Amino acid sequence: MATASYLEDTAGGMVAGAAFDDDGSARQAVELLAGSGVRPQDISVIARDPRRADRIAGDQAWTPGRSWSGPLGRLMKLLPGGGLPKDVRRRYGAALSGGRVIVVAAAGGQPADTLAALLAQAKGADVLQWWQPPAPLFAPPERAGPF
Repeated sequence: MATASYLEDTAGGMVAGAAFDDDGSARQAVELLAGSGVRPQDISVIARDPRRADRIAGDQAWTPGRSWSGPLGRLMKLLPGGGLPKDVRRRYGAALSGGRVIVVAAAGGQPADTLAALLAQAKGADVLQWWQPPAPLFAPPERAGPF
């Protein structure tokens, strides 16, 4: 069974996310997660402007659709909201519209509540945990690494 960022292809997995008012706070959250052993493939940075999300993510995180090629990658660029999963849009749509940055981390090596605590420690607002169905939010399966 192929997996992407610990989110099993057929079932999904637990994630934790938070909204940040500025780039510095979001970058601090990414660094805190990475420093706690969360793999770059398991962290996703979402912003209304994809270039802004790429700047914040750097080499320590992913952005939705990054390195997704073929029909899925092209479709994501054409869809309203950049193909963000419905669960993310429902929870953080207003924050994204307001110019905030969202950081989402997949629970793999650490439980979702630990990730949520790290996001709160980085001064994230609207810290939430949920079951995320499979979605192109994280690294594609071929880039997700060994399991």
